[in-house]
Amino acid sequence: MRRILIAAALVVAAGCASHGQPITQAQIDQIEEGKTTKQELLASFGKPVVISRNSDGSEIIGWAYAKVGFAGSSYQNQSITVTLDPQGKVLRYTTSEVGDPRR
Repeated sequence: MRRILIAAALVVAAGCASHGQPITQAQIDQIEEGKTTKQELLASFGKPVVISRNSDGSEIIGWAYAKVGFAGSSYQNQSITVTLDPQGKVLRYTTSEVGDPRR
């Protein structure tokens, strides 16, 4: 019986996976171009998954979330990429969301 429980637990654990934190509309709504700072973004979204520095002093930072359901039965991807001016304020941002096309 113990072996069956361990095997079942391993199957369940191997079947689902996620990375990052979900990106909410409330977080996105708080971003104001020309006003929101890099520090405010870090406080809201946490550590970015990518940081790029441009030769003009601007930065591009991004966050992502991915979730795969049991045995690949569903998936969801979200991302937000923010361009900051050399002073660390938001110039613009882009969001994307990819859902399961089977639903």
